[in-house]
Amino acid sequence: MPPDLDTVASRVIDVARLDDLRALLGDALDDILRIWLNDAPAGLAAARSAWQAGEPDALIKVIHGLKGSAGNVGAIELSDTASILEQRLKRSGPALDLDAELAQLDTCYERAACHIRNLIRT
Repeated sequence: MPPDLDTVASRVIDVARLDDLRALLGDALDDILRIWLNDAPAGLAAARSAWQAGEPDALIKVIHGLKGSAGNVGAIELSDTASILEQRLKRSGPALDLDAELAQLDTCYERAACHIRNLIRT
């Protein structure tokens, strides 16, 4: 039996974090979420560009930023995946299959974005 949608969502989005943020920010949270939805793909593209340019320090910096911004909006799967990649980049550098790693970040973003779009109220 496949997992229910709430279980899947709980692995992707920290709804409690978003509820706490909504309690603090009210409808302004919707604006923050929209900004994140628009900005995160640019971060993902910047990560790919840094990798293709052979700039490991820039790549780590971009991944670190993605980790933080995802965590700020409760996109826990993306934040956790970026955190793991950041640590692996710091330890092993070019031994990683970065095409696969960056594709995984893209997938995590898409899942988070789908859930976040459904949570935006206004």
